[in-house]
Amino acid sequence: MKSITAGLVLGIAMLMGAMQPALAQSSMSSSMMAMPHCAANDPVVGVNMNTKMYMTRAQMMAKSSGMTPAQKQAMMAKNHVKLMCKSQATAMGAKMMASPPM
Repeated sequence: MKSITAGLVLGIAMLMGAMQPALAQSSMSSSMMAMPHCAANDPVVGVNMNTKMYMTRAQMMAKSSGMTPAQKQAMMAKNHVKLMCKSQATAMGAKMMASPPM
């Protein structure tokens, strides 16, 4: 469960890195960093494609604090995390991960 949570957290961290296009393009693969274009009321989430669980941006940021971009990328790849719109995640049957204990 910890590796799943870490992977989803990493996805949020990757999302934050995507806001810096030069860094995102140079340090992350295009398939992992393809930032989806979502409606204003449809947030981007990080979905573990194996477990079909997703984390919100806030959950991923909390879990990935202190990680380097390389560590975030490795964790996201290891846990098969894909960024997508929440509506798309729920349409494929993904469920929100409960908030991890602090």
